[in-house]
Amino acid sequence: MVILMLKKVLFIIFALFLFCGVVFAEGDGVKIPVLMYHHIATEYESKNALVTITPDEFNLHLWAIRNEGYEPISFGDYEEYAQNGKQLPAKPIIIAFDDGYLSNYEYAYPLLKAHNMKATIFIITSLVGTAEKWGIPHFDWQQAREMEASGLVDIESHTHSHRELDKLDEASLQRELRLSKYLIEKNMGKKVNVLAYPFGMYNNNVFSMAQRAGYTIQCKVSNAGSNKKESITAPLTRLNISGNMTDKALIKLIKKNLY
Repeated sequence: MVILMLKKVLFIIFALFLFCGVVFAEGDGVKIPVLMYHHIATEYESKNALVTITPDEFNLHLWAIRNEGYEPISFGDYEEYAQNGKQLPAKPIIIAFDDGYLSNYEYAYPLLKAHNMKATIFIITSLVGTAEKWGIPHFDWQQAREMEASGLVDIESHTHSHRELDKLDEASLQRELRLSKYLIEKNMGKKVNVLAYPFGMYNNNVFSMAQRAGYTIQCKVSNAGSNKKESITAPLTRLNISGNMTDKALIKLIKKNLY
């Protein structure tokens, strides 16, 4: 009888070991796609579809993301997972916007609230509250603080004036990296850890100087792949999402880059 009980106990322990091993393997193999959006407009010319999407199209994308079981997380969540083993949702994904257009506040933010989804907005600090570049207005600091206060939007750096970082001298590069970080931290009352390279352009020097400036996560543009735990030691890959991409095409793209 005692022997039989011992066998049962050993069997249970063995089964739990196997189960835990499977869970660990699945967690360690987590892949996180990052979606990159830009401007939202009610209508746009076909030549601008690469960086523009309508509110209705974006809403369909959010519905598709939800219906497929993906759960948007922040870069902070990703960093906590990579550095400290924080548990993530079963199907994590990151939604990000570049440039800080007013349309992000007017259209994306209400939709994110309606879906209760997180997103990151990388802003160009020299353009906050202006319409000086590309003829498109940018949201101001008050609107940025409102979005951040919701707990759904994370404001991070897209440098100070959106220059190609790999072509700058050291002084100019330092200014682009550090001034942007300083202004966001000053105006938002938060720590800035994430940098998105303008045009996706960088080199080893840019990466090293950004690290020294205090950025713990850096993002490039590759339009292929997703990010794993160890990806935090290099620039994260992002997938550009255009306005001519249907919700079905979006899901197909995400799945393609998870395998």
